[in-house]
Amino acid sequence: MKIRERLDQARLTGAKIVHVLPAVLLAVSVIMAIVSVICIVCLVSSRVERSCAEVWSQGGSVSYRHMAVYGRGGRASGDTSPASVQENGKSLGKTDVINVRKSLQGIVDQAGGKKRKATDKVPEPEGWEDAYSSFVTAGITCGYGDSETGADVSVYAVGGNYRAFHPMEYLSGGFLPVNSVDKYQIVLNDELAWKFYGSYDVVGNRVSLWGHDYAVIGVVREHDDTVLRAYVYYDCLEEYCAGFDAPVIPAVLCYEVMLPELVRGEAVTELKNSLPSKEFYVESITGRFGFGRVWDHMMPPGEMSAVLRGYELPYWEVSAQRCISRLFAWEVIGVISLTAMIFVAVSLALNRKNKRD
Repeated sequence: MKIRERLDQARLTGAKIVHVLPAVLLAVSVIMAIVSVICIVCLVSSRVERSCAEVWSQGGSVSYRHMAVYGRGGRASGDTSPASVQENGKSLGKTDVINVRKSLQGIVDQAGGKKRKATDKVPEPEGWEDAYSSFVTAGITCGYGDSETGADVSVYAVGGNYRAFHPMEYLSGGFLPVNSVDKYQIVLNDELAWKFYGSYDVVGNRVSLWGHDYAVIGVVREHDDTVLRAYVYYDCLEEYCAGFDAPVIPAVLCYEVMLPELVRGEAVTELKNSLPSKEFYVESITGRFGFGRVWDHMMPPGEMSAVLRGYELPYWEVSAQRCISRLFAWEVIGVISLTAMIFVAVSLALNRKNKRD
């Protein structure tokens, strides 16, 4: 009798669980769907570059598209050697950037109905914007007080209007002006400034890099990682590479463009057509964190890894792709939760209808 009573009690308990299980699954699905939406919104909001094009076109009737071109470069002996231009059509040099500028300026002028003489020189973009950069690990030393401190630092050599593409938090001073008066200027990130000085208020101090003294003109926080990082003019990297026993031409590892776009997708085509070859990875930053773009980036699995093989991506692109992977994970969770929520809700509705009938 006791065994039978226990079996009956177990059946009753099982029936109760089965009865409340759909409601529990529905509640869990709703909670997970809400959590996924919150996480997606937070991840997208953390990417400051997502709105660069909107900020640039603010107050105007023309929309802009923010794009990036990533090229390859060869290093003689690891990260401490500058990436150099390779003669395989997969590298960008500063000369290539100048030629791309001329091509894009012609397109912008034509779209705006502006005519120039063939002899007119446009040193900087007009009606649009660009920036270029490369990076290398280098030793920087700082004499402060009675001691000298040194560190291996990720040095980013930049040209053009870098600030337009990379909004940063300024803890002191500012960034490298587009047109330099003194090219031996340097900007430190917060990690490096704190390591050298234990302070962010360090404008006016000097550090040593590549055999020259550089004046610190600003301290920035990038919010991407905790790597020791500094920014100098691209001309300084060129000068450094020219001083080798066997001089090399530094490779532009990232070229960024802010182009006006009258027809959706037209700016990407114009940029690709202006490049010296098709052997570059071109990414439209504008809209890249949208639902469809995230799935296109991640699917099929492994495709993007194959595309990026051989590229050295700057820290902001590495961070952005890491963000896209997280967005994809939360979007998958959101889709599964929404599907489960709909399925359970329909099942409950059908069960209630059957009971009434």
